[in-house]
Amino acid sequence: MLTDEVSQIQEVRYCLKTLRQQMAARQNGNNNKVHTLCLRNSSTDYLWSGNLEEYKREIHLLLTCLTVYKLSRVSAFRCAELEQEVAVLKEKIHHLDDMLMSQQRKVRHMIEQVFMHIRIDRAIRDLEEKVAFLEAEVRNFLKNANTLDH
Repeated sequence: MLTDEVSQIQEVRYCLKTLRQQMAARQNGNNNKVHTLCLRNSSTDYLWSGNLEEYKREIHLLLTCLTVYKLSRVSAFRCAELEQEVAVLKEKIHHLDDMLMSQQRKVRHMIEQVFMHIRIDRAIRDLEEKVAFLEAEVRNFLKNANTLDH
């Protein structure tokens, strides 16, 4: 991939160099000459002939293609970055869901403990009332027994 980009950049540089030379030659009075430009395109070579305006269009086309290629590579790279970021965020969401469920279990357990303590407190109060009632009966019984003995 990188070697393809390097070769494309070299091609564009060669085209620009040739264009500059042709423009200099044109300014020197060689306006009517037809120039030839050789370009390498990955595995094939092709020969292109034409005037200066055609060269400009061809170079503009090459630069546009190179720009689009670079933008598509940047877009693909950004897309990969965003996919990776999405994966990280999904993992964080999963982790947060797990933490939330754990906290919910803890809260449910604490609520159960509170209700258990409330039931135990009620049972203790009921037993205290029964003990107090029985103590009062025992005192009454003892008073009645003492009064009978006298």
